[in-house]
Order: sequence, then structure tokens, then C-alpha cells
Amino acid sequence: MTTTNIYLPFKTSIANVKEVAKDVKLFSISVPADFTYQAGQFVMVSVIGAGEVPISITSTPGVSKDLELCVRTVGHVSSAINALAANDSIWLRGPYGRPFPINGQDALFICGGIGIVPLRPLINQMLHNRAATGSRKKVTVMYGSRNPAEVLFMDEAARWQEQGAHIVMTVDTCDIESWKGCTGLVTDHFAKANIDYRNSTAYICGPHVMIKATMRDLSMMGMPDDHIITTLEAHMKCGVGKCGHCYCGGKLICEEGPVFSLEEIKKYNIKPGVDDLV
Repeated sequence: MTTTNIYLPFKTSIANVKEVAKDVKLFSISVPADFTYQAGQFVMVSVIGAGEVPISITSTPGVSKDLELCVRTVGHVSSAINALAANDSIWLRGPYGRPFPINGQDALFICGGIGIVPLRPLINQMLHNRAATGSRKKVTVMYGSRNPAEVLFMDEAARWQEQGAHIVMTVDTCDIESWKGCTGLVTDHFAKANIDYRNSTAYICGPHVMIKATMRDLSMMGMPDDHIITTLEAHMKCGVGKCGHCYCGGKLICEEGPVFSLEEIKKYNIKPGVDDLV
């Protein structure tokens, strides 16, 4: 669902707020029953007097009652959002953007830091569908963070593993003896993915440098470019393809993305953060 006027935000309220890491909060927001969305889409979130920013949806389509948004404090508007509490009002527009494609292949999720946020609903959706249909398709999640304290959704990763997903977690540095995961970059541990790269689809989100390295390595290992999927950040203002702030390579990132394949990035010379791939 979108509002009658696609430029007009609607007012709603925060049902719950949970701090999931330092400077990172998970918001559960009340939305109408007919508010529908897909994994990979985003909403424009505004706080009166502070401004408006695009935020990826992290709740699971068709499963979650509330809309979930995970916000890291990085600037003026995100600071204003993270200062809000349960029952406070917030304004939304959307949902907007092109969602993640699902082709039925084995899925490899490669997440860096807060990049797990837009991938979380697709992971949950695939595991939910896998259980409902008895599918034997593999779901592998590789998640890298700077240190154990910054790992998001650790409890959910344990549940994903119980649901049959293969989980590889790594941190850049660690001096905690209780850490049971790997150390190093996500790309250092591709051998642990245990998938057929030529017949799988990868979904990638994280820092630009990680996206570039991951796309390059997956392509070199034989994964087809149209099966290497990522989300691209761009400076968005309107969210509906009218203002042109996010125009790049003949594409409006907010409307024709933010989800793109490596094939599209190369074809249209889309360069926000992936310059050395095109």
C-alpha cells in the first residue's frame, strides 16, 4: 500500500523500541493492516522539526504484524529518530523501491555490519517458505562485523541455524574468549559457504568496500553476474524518482533500485560505491 498522495507522509505511532547494539535501535511501528511491502523496499521516515530519511524495511512480509525499522545514529535525522520512545508519533511514506528477486536457487546472504538489516526479512521469508513447503534449497548466511559487540540479531542467527540455515559469522578483531565464530573479513571465509557458486544466487549488503570485494570474488568464482544481487545507497530526497538526486547511470536508484544485479551495474555503469566493477 502507498498513501493516496505518494508525496504525503502518514502519521503513526511507535509500538516498541529495542536497543540492539551501541547507537542502533530496532523500532516496531504500527501500520494499517493493508500496508504491504516486499523484502528490499524502504520507507521515507520523518520526524517533525528534524527532517526525513530513507530507511530499509527489516520486518518479514506477510509474517510481521508491525513494520520494523533498524536505525543507526549517524546524523541529525537518525539521531532524532533514535531519541523517540514507545507511543511517540512518527511519519512514514512508502513503501518504495524495487524488491529483491527470488529465483528458487540456493541462496547465499553476505552481510557486513548494519547491512544485515535489509537482508533480514528475505532470510526470514526464505526460511519460512522452506519450512512450509519442505524445500531442500540451501540458505547460507555469512555475516561480518567489526567486533562481537556490534553483531546484530545474534539470537535470530541461532534460530536461523535451527531452521536449517548454514551460518558463518566473523569479526574483524576479537579479544573475547567466548566468541565462537571466525575472525577476518567475510571474503576470507568463502570456502566455508559450502555451496555451488555457479548455481546459486548471492544477496549482498554492507559497506561499499565489502560489496565491491564480494562481487568481484563471486564473479571470479563463476557465479553469473545476474545472480549477484546488492542494494545501492544513493542520496535520496523524494523517494519516488522525481527529484533526480539519486540519478546514476541512467537509473533512478530510489525507483529502479535500490536492488540491482552486478549485470545491471555493469550494463548501466551504475557507480555509487562500486566504481572499480564497471
